[in-house]
Order: sequence, then structure tokens, then C-alpha cells
Amino acid sequence: MMSLLLCAAGFLRAAVTPHIGYVYPAGSLPGTTLTVTVGGQFLKDFVGLYMSGHDIPAEMTFYHREFEKREINRIRRSKDTLEQKIEEESDPLICSQMKRQLESVMEDMSMINMSRKDARANPEMAKKEQFNPQIAETIKLKITLPENLEPGTHELRVVTTNGLSNPIIFQIGTLREAFETAANKTLETTAKSVESLPVLFNGQIMPGEVDYFCFRAERGQTLVCQVYARALIPYLADAVPGWFQAVLGVYDASGNELAYVDDFRGDPDPVLVFDVPKDGEYILSIKDSIYRGRQDFVYRISVGELPFIDYIFPLGGQENAQVPVQVYGANLPSNTLTVDTSGDAPEIRDIAIRQGSNSSNSRRFAIDALTSVFEAEPNNIPAQAQLVTGPLVIDGRIETPDDIDCFCFDGIKGETVSAEVMARRLNSPLDAQLILLDPEEHVVAVSDDEVDRSTGLITHHADSRLSCELPMDGRYVVRLRDLQNKGGNDYTYRLRIGSEHPDFQLRMTPSSLRIPQEGSALITVHVLRQGGFDDVIELALKDPPDGLFLEKTEIPAGADKLQTLISTDKSIGQGFISIEMEGTAWTGGRRVRRRAVPAEDMMQAFLYRHLVPSQEMMAMVTESEPATVKLSLPNEGVVEVRAGSRIRLRYSVDRHNDFNGPIKLSLSEPPEWAALGLNAISGKNANYGTLTIDINENADTGMSSTLVLNGKVRISKKKTDPDYNMIAKWMNYKDYEFTIDAIPVKIID
Repeated sequence: MMSLLLCAAGFLRAAVTPHIGYVYPAGSLPGTTLTVTVGGQFLKDFVGLYMSGHDIPAEMTFYHREFEKREINRIRRSKDTLEQKIEEESDPLICSQMKRQLESVMEDMSMINMSRKDARANPEMAKKEQFNPQIAETIKLKITLPENLEPGTHELRVVTTNGLSNPIIFQIGTLREAFETAANKTLETTAKSVESLPVLFNGQIMPGEVDYFCFRAERGQTLVCQVYARALIPYLADAVPGWFQAVLGVYDASGNELAYVDDFRGDPDPVLVFDVPKDGEYILSIKDSIYRGRQDFVYRISVGELPFIDYIFPLGGQENAQVPVQVYGANLPSNTLTVDTSGDAPEIRDIAIRQGSNSSNSRRFAIDALTSVFEAEPNNIPAQAQLVTGPLVIDGRIETPDDIDCFCFDGIKGETVSAEVMARRLNSPLDAQLILLDPEEHVVAVSDDEVDRSTGLITHHADSRLSCELPMDGRYVVRLRDLQNKGGNDYTYRLRIGSEHPDFQLRMTPSSLRIPQEGSALITVHVLRQGGFDDVIELALKDPPDGLFLEKTEIPAGADKLQTLISTDKSIGQGFISIEMEGTAWTGGRRVRRRAVPAEDMMQAFLYRHLVPSQEMMAMVTESEPATVKLSLPNEGVVEVRAGSRIRLRYSVDRHNDFNGPIKLSLSEPPEWAALGLNAISGKNANYGTLTIDINENADTGMSSTLVLNGKVRISKKKTDPDYNMIAKWMNYKDYEFTIDAIPVKIID
């Protein structure tokens, strides 16, 4: 399958890599043949679909694009100009070329007219909709899902002639699927179509819409209605609060509201647990909290007597043990679960419980190398504080709104001690505050809302962490409470008390790459340093195929990221590759190894950025670019330079497929103090030379940056080519953009 995709792709243009904004429906059953709608950018040249290790048979049956007003005007002018020139042209070859161009323009006109027809059919909706370039293109795909797809969350990527798209969530379920229709927009019309349970409803919310679904239920049933909306599309760059904020309601057959929910324990996706009062028909509603809507407001709602975990206790356990866990929720086959914690700590796993063919939702479970103990009441005041010795983890609860948990330890003057709460990061509603008291009960340190960038889906960081040097010998007290003065059995936590624990985590972006043979793809490795860890980290690809290698393998001490290249040579074949990377470093007297987690750097609400983990980093190895440029960098990897001077780097060029033209050079978002001295490598076999970068005299000593150098080449069509455009001559060029290298630069005295 992959070879067919690559044959269709030909030369690839990295400048227009496809991007997915949504897929609808966002899930289905294994073995199903269905039509899905994909919205995004640069999707027209679709050639295939890839999902979690599977090439998915897919046929594009429809393509549509929305145009901005200025584009519509340009297309209309092109149509008029072409029609006039065709009438005037006497050369048959040129006339034939212009007729083919007119056909292309008429395709665009057809899409414009289609949009206007839809607007006339629903003028009120058209007034509310706004042009969004991120989802301006729509394709419909007829796909067949493999029978052996495991139920759960998968990642779907579109393949076009321009590369591999970002991943988007696609759920494989076990429930019968039902879909919104034009009749489910009011309570009255929805009541005419009754669904049996269990079922999974699919839909999209448009501006001002409320969707309704009718189902039959029996007295005594406990129904779980769980929404998947933000779980499908974590962040919207151009919407506030930055996701589809779903609201769920249940009505009786007369339209009386019986239940309502707008989130679940801080998760924007609501869960409604409904005890059915009597036999009959009920109606479920879903809408956006402030009546926004768009094609990417996609949802799935599972409804039925389904297993659901509300919360668990404890929230974690010690490594290499069999940890008994209490499970609380609805329709659960058991209230206990044993978790096998074998493996490397620290780690956070998702645990669930099965009931027949259905699996419950998952809850996060933390595994630590330290001993775990349970909180012991009473411990509300310092005089009752629970004594703890040595570094350990305490599992506890803030059981009531006025509950305060106190723990004490014997400290030595000058010793550095840390205390850290994990609660919100493990699905607990606790908004933790930590206070450290000295032996005289004076406040030494206070902590609230410590940001953890490794948790890319959390926007309210409500866990606390403090670290300080002890001012005197004696017995210290750590006080933990809920800052909102709330509590309950579900206000669970894990509190780690002990010496500072230096460590690190790694994220690598983006999680989809296109790497030409004998070429490179730029990735950024983000370092999330913890507990004062500040040392060098060595990077390495894990079990890479022959011909794939990492250009820079050392993250300098103190650096929070490294931009590097994953490159290929002639020996590698074309196809899909799953890439894994690890980082190793010395910390706490031992060498630790941490996986570099693939992630997408996503924007929320026009401003905030989050590293959202992906299941895997996928690379698509393609045919060589027209040219490959290689730089000679210093052996130590970092170019040290004084302000007001110039960097000189030798380069060499390998040209492919008879390309002999110039190569334009540029820096991606360079700092103000750096500028290219050489903006292009000339053609005509100019394959060796010196690249210069000028450093401004105002650059401050100690400043550093990674300069990403890009190349761009242009291939021109000949006038005799059948598809040569006589009117829009700019369309006769193909630009190929590629990354040359990432150059670490440091300003020295």
C-alpha cells in the first residue's frame, strides 16, 4: 500500500504539508465501511490514510473548499479573462492550454456556488458562520476499517502528495453507532425517533444549535451518559476558552428537564449519571455552553448501563508490587482492582475495568520508586501531625471542607527538603495548598498551583510543590488543605515528602514528519527539568532502521530545548517509520533513561501553548528533494562567536534529478542580532562554498539561539508543457522547501 502512495506522490512540497482540524464521525466499529468527513488545509491531493499501524483503504469521493472574499473576486476575474482570451486566441496549442485552465477555474466557481446555495438554504446559519482557514478544505473519504483494530483511542493521519498530516483522535468502539439528523434539532421532532440502549451518538454542533436524541429506558437503570468532545480535539487555536465546552441535559417525554451537567471534575467533557425514575422515553440534549458552533465542534456520546469509574483510591503505589485499589463509580462489576506496578518508575498509567465486552473510562495511576504509606487521622493540627521518616509518598484524602492534613518530619539546618502533591494530575478535584512550618510553627514556605508542562491537557494547574533549605534543626510540619475549602472522599492525593529529587522528562515535536531520502526533518526536543536537575542529556534513537540517524545528540546543561535534525542517507527505503527516542543522564548518583514522548505543540485561545502527547512519532520517507545542502559545524556542536563579528561555515551541495538551479537560503524566525550574509547558492554546479552569518554588535554576551537554516528551490514548467498556465503564470512554478540544519550559536566575550 505504501509504495502505491509514494508513486502517486512524486515530488513533495513541504511548504503545504496537510493539516487536519477535525474528522467526523470521530470513531466507529472494527470492520466497518463508512464515509468520514475530514476538514483541514491542503487536503486536495489526498492519496491515503494511516491509522495506528494500519494503512486504511480509503477513496476520496468529495472535495470542497471555502474561499475568502478576495479569493472569490480573483477567481471571477480569472474566469472572465480566460473566456475572453480563448475567443481571441488563434494558436490551437495555447487555446487548448487555456481551456484546461478554465476547467480548473470553473471547479473553483462550482465550489463557490455550492457554498452560496447552502447559505441560501439556511440564511440564519450562514450569518453566524465565519470563514476559518484552518478548516477551509473538506474531503469525504469512503474507508474500510480493519477487523483487527483494538477498541480504544487511535490516531488518524491523512497522506497527501505533500506529506503526512498531524494526528487526530479516532475512537474504535464496541457500541452501536447512531448519528444526528436534520430532525434532531428540536425536542418535538426528536421524540419521533427512539433509540434503544446502549448506543453511541455522533454529531457536530453548529452556531446556536442544540442536538437532541431520544431513547427508551426502564425504571431502576443507572445510565451513564459520557461526552467525548475535548477528548477528540484538545485545543482550538481561535476559540475561547479553546475547546468545545459541551453541556448535557436529560428531559422526560414532556420536555421537563431532569438532569444537567457541564463538566466532570474539572474536565470540560461532561459525564451525566442518571437513575431512571420510571419506564418510558427520555431525551438527551447537547449544546455548547455559550451557543458557539462550527464543523470542528465534533462530539460522541456513549449512553447505557455502562461501567464508569468516578474515582479511585489510592491514586498510585510503589513500583514492582501488586497494589489493591478501591474503585468507585457506576455499573462496576467489582469495587476493587489490583494493579501490577512492575516496570520503571516514575510512571503514570491509565487503568480501567471491564464489564463484558465494554470497558470503563480510564483513571490515572502513579507509580513511584518510594515507599507508599496511608494518611492516618486525626491529623488536623500540628500537634496531631503524622510522623513520617525518610523520603516517602503518602496517600490520603481531604475528607471534609474543613479537613487539614498535617505531617511532620525531623529536619537538619541547611538540608533541602521538598514536598509535592499529585492530585489534579491524577483526576482528583483537589485544589491543593502546601504550607511548611518550622519547629516554632512559623511559616517557612507556601505553595499553590505549580505548573507542570508535561501534562499538556491540564489548563488549571492545581497541584502544589515547594522546596526550601531548612533554617534550623527540629521538627517541621507540612500542612495540606483544599484552597477552595471543599472536600469529600473523592478529594484524594499523593504527597511526596523527602529530599530534592532531580529528574527530567522529554517531549519531541512535531509528531508527524516528512523526511526525503538523503534529506532531513527538523524536530524540537523539549526538556522538562524537575527538582533542580541541570545536567547534560544524551539523546539516541531507539532501534532505528538502517539509514536513519540523529544529527545532534547532546542537550547542553541547563537548556530547556534542543532543535536537531533526523536525517536519512541513500540506504533507507521509502515508507512509514515509527520513531522512538530516549534521553539518558546522571542524576542522584545513577544514570536514568527517559523516553522522549511524541507531542504536538498546540495553541489554545489565540495565546496559550501546550505540548499535547501523541501515541507515536510517524515519519514518511519520500523521494529525494532536488538538492541536499550539508554544513560543516564545529566538533563541539556550538558555534561560539563575538558580537559584531561573522560566522563562516563551509557547505556542500548534492544535486538530484538533474536540478542545476540556485538555492535560496533563509533563517526561520532568527533573533534580531543574527542575519544571513549569503542569501542564495547560485546554480551552474556551484556545489561548494562558505556560508556567512553576521552577528550584530549589540548582541549581549551569554545570549544563545539555535538558527534554523532553510533552503528553497524552484522548478519551472516549460511553455510546451500541456498544463502550462498562460494567464496565471505564477502557477507554472513548483517551490520545494527543506530544512538544511539547526545551528546552535552562543555569544561569547
